Amino acid sequence: MESQKKLAVQIRSRTQQSQFVETYVEGLRLFSTTGNYGPIPIVLKPSICVVVQGRKEIHIGDRQHVYDPESYLIHTVTMPVEAEVTHASVDCPFLGLSLSIDPLVVGQLVVEMDRQSAPDWQGNPMNITQSTPVTEALYSSLERLVKVSEHQHDSSILAQNLKREVYYEVLKGPFGYMLRNCISNYAGANRIAPVVQYIEANFRKPIDIETIAAIANMSASTLYDHFRQVTTLSPMQYVKSLRLHEARSLLAGGQQASNVCNEVGYNSPSQFSREFKRFFGDSPKEVKALSELQGSALLQENKKAPA
Repeated sequence: MESQKKLAVQIRSRTQQSQFVETYVEGLRLFSTTGNYGPIPIVLKPSICVVVQGRKEIHIGDRQHVYDPESYLIHTVTMPVEAEVTHASVDCPFLGLSLSIDPLVVGQLVVEMDRQSAPDWQGNPMNITQSTPVTEALYSSLERLVKVSEHQHDSSILAQNLKREVYYEVLKGPFGYMLRNCISNYAGANRIAPVVQYIEANFRKPIDIETIAAIANMSASTLYDHFRQVTTLSPMQYVKSLRLHEARSLLAGGQQASNVCNEVGYNSPSQFSREFKRFFGDSPKEVKALSELQGSALLQENKKAPA
């Protein structure tokens, strides 16, 4: 696809100095790497993820989603996942992007589309993540969006319409109903959206299943079954996973383990350390030490680089 080739050139050029680039378009991020990695734990936000070159896998519990230049990923609920790049090299680096889902823009599009024709509700209402074939039209919209994202002035004027194009192409696709789930109340998976939002905002505080069930307007047992069916986790497993992922991020950023423990909602340092090591395989101190070692190595490499 011609647009795919142009997009690959743009991303490779924009990521020469950094593997991860925030653009002037809100929610649009560019990625590259010359080596395979993972699986590594991350928190995946609602987004459209595209691999222009290479191959990537997302693991949610025992579910695996693969995407590459022939397919892209639709993800609709904030979830702790494991990400893995499986095809990358110096000669042929992994190149990709993600675009956050904007519920307001998607909602406006859905209303306009439904005025033209009756909505098609086919599909599994419990889906929150799915890879699906990419089209030339989607690549074309993304290529123009990435091109605009390089300049702040262009982005402020043109990006919104180009994002609408991207969402429109996804909504027309076989899994467009998943994008509708982000803004509609009819779908099964969408019933947990208020629960996820509440947990995201409050996981650093004391939280229990009864409070979460009240937010969902369900019994604790009904919420447990429904939440697990959609996310593969129980509500309290989800809370723990978010806390530990946030802790890992803070430790990698240089914070002390004792401070991180309290910041993510643990009252007991020993419990925090025990659960962290069980979850990630390394202790909080080991993660922090590795981060400091990597930071020191990067600093030395930068000192050696020519001015």
